Parts: sequence; structure tokens; C-alpha cells
Amino acid sequence: MRLLLSKGIAAISKPRCGSTSIRRMIDPFLEPDRGDISVNVANERPPFHPHMSAPYLREIVQKISPDASLEYFITIRHPVALLASYYKFFQPDEHSRYNFDSRWAGQIGMSFEHWVLNGRLGLNPNWKRLGPDSILETNLSPLSLEAMAMNKDESWAVDHIFRIEEIDKASKWLSEKLGSDVQPQHVNQSDDLCLPPLGSEAMSKVRLMMPFESELYGI
Repeated sequence: MRLLLSKGIAAISKPRCGSTSIRRMIDPFLEPDRGDISVNVANERPPFHPHMSAPYLREIVQKISPDASLEYFITIRHPVALLASYYKFFQPDEHSRYNFDSRWAGQIGMSFEHWVLNGRLGLNPNWKRLGPDSILETNLSPLSLEAMAMNKDESWAVDHIFRIEEIDKASKWLSEKLGSDVQPQHVNQSDDLCLPPLGSEAMSKVRLMMPFESELYGI
């Protein structure tokens, strides 16, 4: 998460969707003495979180800087690539516990396809409170764009959505907003070139959990 009050920009960081690329692009413009905030690690600076939802960040900003005029943006990636990256990085065990959980079994406990079909993920209570009711902790919908960027009434809480596969569009917009040339950064995107195969049932589950991204990417 990056909050640039000095520049009128708020960057929402969706897990496994180009956070490193965005950080490298905008961190040189951070001005902490003017109230800008950057968070890379959970519990580093509560109530801020690296992957906090846009509705919750808006709620906090309204309290700390009610006169702030911000444009919120988020980057996304192909939903199957996102899920594959999350699976590989956080290694769910057979109980859908991840390597950031103290109860984690110590190794991956299910296949990727089984995880897509049966895995689950928790959601911060504040993000859940402000997000749409379609987001469930009994599946992987907490990884969806809707969970990160949609209000309870299903209106968008972000002004811009960029695909990480088209990072040049994000860099162009940032250059205009920041008044300086922002070079696109391509980090950790190589896995997107070869998506893991999923059966029809698993693909249907992806479309159910991530409807907007599935439609956008034509899956």
C-alpha cells in the first residue's frame, strides 16, 4: 500500500499482482514529511496494511485527512496466474493454512487444482465489513478484485484499474499525475507466460470467485 497525500495518489496492493513493480515506480516520489505513508509488512504501522482494501483505506483517510483529494488505483493480473502465484508463494497445507500462519503444517498439502476447488482464505474484519457480501471466507474470493476494490453496495472504491500485463499504461498515468517520467518496471511476471492447466470445474470456480477479472481476461 502506498498513500501519497502529497501527490493525490493512493495505490492499493492486491496480493501477487505487481506490488513490487508499483513500489519501485512510485517510491522515489514519497514524501513522509508531508504525510505520505508506505507499508510493506503486516503490523508494521496499524491500522495500515500492505494489502488493505480500498474501502477501508478510504475510511481511514477520511479520518486522518478529511480534505484529501485522492485518486485510487490498483493493479490486477490474470486470475489463474494470480492463484498460481499465491499457491506457490504461500504454500497452503491440507487445511488451507499458509506459511504466514503459525499453525502451518510446513509444506504444501494439496494440489493446485484441489486448492482452487476447495481452498479457503480469511479476510480482515474491516475489509469484510466494507466489502460486498459475495466475498466468502469459505473459498478464495478474498483474493478477488471485488474483495480489494469494491464497496458494500458493489460500487467501485478505486478510480483506475490497470492490468499488470500492461504496466506501461500504469506508468503513463503515473507520469502524468506525478509530473515526472515514471519508467515501467517488470518484476516477477515470468510465470504468467505459462498458466497451469485447470479442468472445467476449477475454471468455473475461478469465474464464480473472481467474476470481474474472469470477464476482463476472457476466461
